Amino acid sequence: MRVSLLPLAWTFQAAATILENGQERLNPYPGQAEAVSMGGSWRSYGADASEISYKGRWDSSYTSWWSVPGIKFGFTGDKLAVSFGEHTSKNVLVAYRIGGLDWEFSNVTAHSAYQFVKPESSALNGTAYADEKTFELRVQIDGVSVASDARLAKAAEFNKTVEIIGDSLASGQYATYEGLASWGFNFAAGLGNAEYTITAYPGICLVDKQCYGGDARGMTYQWSYASDVGDRASAAFGDKPESWNFTTHRAADLVIINLGTNDGRSQNNIPSDDYYQGYIRMVEKVHGMWPDAQIVLMSLWGNFVQSASTWVQKPIYESEVQKVYQHFKPDGYVHYFDTKGILQHNDISPGGHPTDVGHLKVASHLMQWTKLKLGWEFGATGPEVQHDTTYWNNQESYKRSVYSGSFT
Repeated sequence: MRVSLLPLAWTFQAAATILENGQERLNPYPGQAEAVSMGGSWRSYGADASEISYKGRWDSSYTSWWSVPGIKFGFTGDKLAVSFGEHTSKNVLVAYRIGGLDWEFSNVTAHSAYQFVKPESSALNGTAYADEKTFELRVQIDGVSVASDARLAKAAEFNKTVEIIGDSLASGQYATYEGLASWGFNFAAGLGNAEYTITAYPGICLVDKQCYGGDARGMTYQWSYASDVGDRASAAFGDKPESWNFTTHRAADLVIINLGTNDGRSQNNIPSDDYYQGYIRMVEKVHGMWPDAQIVLMSLWGNFVQSASTWVQKPIYESEVQKVYQHFKPDGYVHYFDTKGILQHNDISPGGHPTDVGHLKVASHLMQWTKLKLGWEFGATGPEVQHDTTYWNNQESYKRSVYSGSFT
C-alpha cells in the first residue's frame, strides 16, 4: 500500500470553502491529522534517512520548493507520523493518501508532528500491520516516525522522469486543490508510470525580469536553483539562492514548458523578440542539462473575448512559440503542443486561471498527445478524473435534482 502527502502550493485555513454544484461542501478537506508528541512508542528517523526518497526540488536543509514536491518511502506497522520543520508555512494544507486510494487533506504547521496513519485508519483494512506500505510527502520535514517495532524501507521508483516548467497555470493557482488540481499534476501523476517534478511558480516570467514588481527573477535564471522566487525563499536566501545540483538527480526523459503568460501581461509587457530570445535560451539550458530529453513547447491559450454572440480565443505569443519550435525542429528533440481549441471561455475562471475542468481538459489532451506522438503508455490504475481524488461533481443525486422537471 502507499501513502502520499503533498503540500499544496499556498497556505489554506481548514475552514476554507469549496463550492460543489453551487452548494458549500461541508467537509472541504477530509482527513485532518492530529498533532502528536513523540514518545517511547515511536521509532523516529531523521530527514536524511536513506530510506526516504525525495521528489521534486528540495534544498540541503530538507525544505521543499516549487509546486508539489514530495518524499516517498515504505513503512511497516499501524501508525505513522511526520514532523515538520521551521520553514513550514502556518496551517499549510497538505494532501496524503495510503496506496492508490483517494487523497485526503490536512493542515499542518511548523515545529509540530502530525499522525497520518492510525490503527483504525480505513486504508489499513484488509492488510496485516506487518505488511510494507508506501508513503509520499511534499513539504519541509524534520523527520518521520513509525511504531517502535516497525521500520521504514526504500520505495521502488518508476523508470521514466517528467519535468514540467511553468507558472501559476501549471501549479494550479486558484484551483480547488491548488497544485493537486493543476494540469501539471494531473498530467504527470496521471501517466501513472513516471516520476515527476513541477518546477512552477505563480507570477514568474520566462524572461529574466522582475515581473509584477515582486518576483525577482525569471525562469531562465531561477530554473537553475533549488528554491522558487517567493517571499519564503527570499527570506531564507535573499539574493543568493541555493543551486540545484542536476548531476545528483535523475535526468528528465520528457520536459514540458508552458511559460509566457506573465510575460504577456500588460504589467510586464515583454517585447516579442525578448520573449523569443529568452525562450531559445531556456530550451538550450534544458537541453544542455538533459541532452537526451524530449522537450515539448506548449502554446499559450491566452484569453477569451466576447465577439457578438460568441466567445473568441486570443492566444498570446503564438508566432513566437512556433518560431522557437521551428528553430529547434531540425534537431528532433523539440516538439510543439497546440492548446488552441482545448479550452472554452467557461473553462477559465474570472481571475484568468483554468477551472478544475479546464485543468483536466489540458491534462487529458496532453496525455493522449504524449501517447500518440511520443509512444508513452499509460500506467495509472486509479481514476483519471482529478488523479485519484474524489471529483468535485460527485453528488449521487445530481442529475435527478437538475432534471426533476418534465420536458415537452
